[in-house]
Amino acid sequence: MGRSATPLSMRDKGSELEDTVANYFRQIGFDVEARVKMKDRFDVFHEIDVVASKQEEFGRIQVAVECKFVSGPMDIKEVRNFHDKLGALGFTKGVFVSTGGFTSDAELHAGALGIELWDERILEQKLSKLTIPQASVVHDVLPVRTEASVLIPRHLRNHQMLHETVRMNLMPFYFMEYKCFSQHSVAGNAVVIESKGALLLDAISGHAVGFKAREGIQPASGAIGGAFAELLNLAPIDSPSLGEIPVSVTNPRVDSSLAKDSARTELVKHLAIKYSYHTPSTYQKRTKVLQPKKKDVEILEFRHVKVPIFIGIYQLKGRTYTRTCLASTGRFIQDDMVSCTRCKNPPSVVCMDCGAIVCKSSHAYSCATCGKDVCFSCMVSKGILSKKHYCKEHAPKN
Repeated sequence: MGRSATPLSMRDKGSELEDTVANYFRQIGFDVEARVKMKDRFDVFHEIDVVASKQEEFGRIQVAVECKFVSGPMDIKEVRNFHDKLGALGFTKGVFVSTGGFTSDAELHAGALGIELWDERILEQKLSKLTIPQASVVHDVLPVRTEASVLIPRHLRNHQMLHETVRMNLMPFYFMEYKCFSQHSVAGNAVVIESKGALLLDAISGHAVGFKAREGIQPASGAIGGAFAELLNLAPIDSPSLGEIPVSVTNPRVDSSLAKDSARTELVKHLAIKYSYHTPSTYQKRTKVLQPKKKDVEILEFRHVKVPIFIGIYQLKGRTYTRTCLASTGRFIQDDMVSCTRCKNPPSVVCMDCGAIVCKSSHAYSCATCGKDVCFSCMVSKGILSKKHYCKEHAPKN
């Protein structure tokens, strides 16, 4: 369950246990939120460590999980309190995880109440089963609509000389539907900031990477968008096998509560508007920046999605270049091969002596003897009027 060389506090270990359980449910196909604060019918807040839900043909399954990192067994009182919380919040299925196990009375009581108990042994058994190859289905992954061949640097005339390694990584993101309604008063005028849309947040860094307003205020110029914003038009699916390319899955590092808070912060910033008005006394024109507050932003829908990303590594003569693109759209998000290593011009060849990628206009040459492509640094010039270029191997001795 993730050993650490640095001693962790009980609180840190408790968070680690919650994240482990959350990741387990994600990998078996559930939508997961961690550390969720919910209000019961009496307006009393309760916190559920993990909420896992899944749509089935007969309806939606929703499971509440209580996690306790403890050294001693949980007793009947803890099980009864968890059952009361389930009833207050309307959950019909509960799982209690305790690293210290449970007393016999707690086990009997949980069985009567229909609560599933997992001690450390049971949790380890469930986690170990994840290493068994599952039938070629990946849950909640955006569709793959392009092929890895899009990574091939065909703009380089001799790209076949590069050693290529390609893999796919399923990166974790959070998809959120939001609604913003914010009221302001400026010089006696009522101003409303209203917007509805979707946001994509990186579950590793916690940064919003895609933003699309469907109604109301649109994002300011230069706001989050670009390649990732296009993904907001796609719906995650339970995907079939992703082919013969090696596939790895990265788990989220940002929990759901922090992700929602980060999303609200980003939306507040990007939904700000410049409001122009005239002062009542002097009738001078003025401009004021109006920004909604975080409480004005509501997250309507929240789910974890996996974004398929092609990663290509290209090597020659000790030099390494990386090309990365979104497999759902073919849009590049990183490309080390877009410009000459000597200038900003588009490259045309790979130097077969040093591995540098260079442009044809100023820094790429072909050996007059063997035709080998070489860069400016590896080329040897001979002659004054009828200058010829050679690779170092075939350069004239005199």
